Amino acid sequence: MPKLNEILNLRERKILNGLCLGVLFVLVVLIISLFFWSSKLSGARREAEKERAELAKITTQVDQTKLEFLRWQATAADVENMRKEAVYSGEQSLDAFRDDLKRIFQQSGLPLPPINYQYEESGNKEFRKLSASFNLRLSYQLLKQFLYQLESWPRLLVLDQINFQKIDNLSGLLELRLTVAGFYHEKS
Repeated sequence: MPKLNEILNLRERKILNGLCLGVLFVLVVLIISLFFWSSKLSGARREAEKERAELAKITTQVDQTKLEFLRWQATAADVENMRKEAVYSGEQSLDAFRDDLKRIFQQSGLPLPPINYQYEESGNKEFRKLSASFNLRLSYQLLKQFLYQLESWPRLLVLDQINFQKIDNLSGLLELRLTVAGFYHEKS
């Protein structure tokens, strides 16, 4: 069988060599461009991963900011609700505070003792404190009833101070000085 080299003349061999070199050149360029584009693609993929991570981080921050905003809105609503329902407001605050204390004593079954009222007048606070101090002589059960009425009252009333002055072991009576505080704000 004759070799391909023997069948082709010189001109055809040159054309065949040129075609082979051209195909080889195209293959080398193709391989080099594949490596080049694959490295470019890897770089783009790494950059996309960085951007995706950054986007996830920003999304998390946005979600946290939204939650914080919603919490602040809820807090503002709670403060507004407190202004309307839990604290005293306006010029009649002290009278309403006195009336509430009278009702608490009545519902607890206790006589109304002499009460010393005090109120804050500092002008830079939005909420100010009303205080009522009084002495009581009562049993432990009546003290529990009084404290229950105080804690379950619709307005915010706080047992600010309690001083046990005398505890009678025989009769079980307690002599104590209590300070109850309520809060008010000026209507604006």
